Amino acid sequence: MADLDIHLSALDRCRTAIKKAAGQYQETLTERNPGELTYDADGEVHNNRTPVSADTFGHLPGSAGLASAANSVWSALIGEMDEARKKLAGTERGLSDVEENIRAAHRATS
Repeated sequence: MADLDIHLSALDRCRTAIKKAAGQYQETLTERNPGELTYDADGEVHNNRTPVSADTFGHLPGSAGLASAANSVWSALIGEMDEARKKLAGTERGLSDVEENIRAAHRATS
């Protein structure tokens, strides 16, 4: 059982580290983002923030294009960060399932 405890402890440390990383993504998405996040029926994230305005860049001929590009970059960043958060959360759940399956298998063979 001591060998098994070492492996279970390693799984638990991995799961804890993954949970922490997922929490950091969640914190960034919710506390450092200048908008409220909502999710559609497909689970896609939408950032409800005030878009960057062309006026932000002054009255230059390319201001509207620059503002549009800035909004696109921000939306892509939010989407990627949310995907990373989801994948880390899924990995954490998977490690919990692995640990439970190992424990069940050990109980069945003991």
